[in-house]
Amino acid sequence: MTLAMRFLFSPTTTTKTNQHRIQPFAHWFSHQRSNEALFRTISMPDVVPRFSSSLELMEEDFLKLRPPRDTFHSSSDKIASDYDFIVTLFFIDTSINIFSTIEKIYHLLRPGGVWINLGPLLWPGGAQAKVELSLDELMHVIQEIGFSVHSGMDIDDVKAPRTIECEYTSDQNAMMRWMYHAEFWVATKGPDSH
Repeated sequence: MTLAMRFLFSPTTTTKTNQHRIQPFAHWFSHQRSNEALFRTISMPDVVPRFSSSLELMEEDFLKLRPPRDTFHSSSDKIASDYDFIVTLFFIDTSINIFSTIEKIYHLLRPGGVWINLGPLLWPGGAQAKVELSLDELMHVIQEIGFSVHSGMDIDDVKAPRTIECEYTSDQNAMMRWMYHAEFWVATKGPDSH
């Protein structure tokens, strides 16, 4: 994934819109209506992608991630070195040790920081995950670690997470779509106790 992203974002390999042509459905012979649809060509990207100067891409094990470099916090005279927000999109169920992942998210956030999650609970196959928690168990662990969980952006209204139907992958010309009933929540880190 990273190699493809770097190829698309590079000023030497992507200089204009629709520069690259691929056949993204050619490897999936099941559920096809026609060979024409199976082998059709798609042009991409529809915009010329570039990294923002404010984006810091960290390509490493999430559990080894460190807080950002110290930055001046304009609302006070303090130096901030924790994240205000962490967004996990189709991510937490990739964790081999979900307890370590949730604790890492907690420790990376500043007190009052917000964790936004959207994704399924499709734990790694082959018994790789140390435990495979149900949603109820996961919510209990998240709250035990010190988060308050909310169902939406109104963080004064504390509720259970809500389910959102998410299309993971599909081909509008084929005979199948892959949908998840993904869980969405917003969690706020409580005050640090250490």
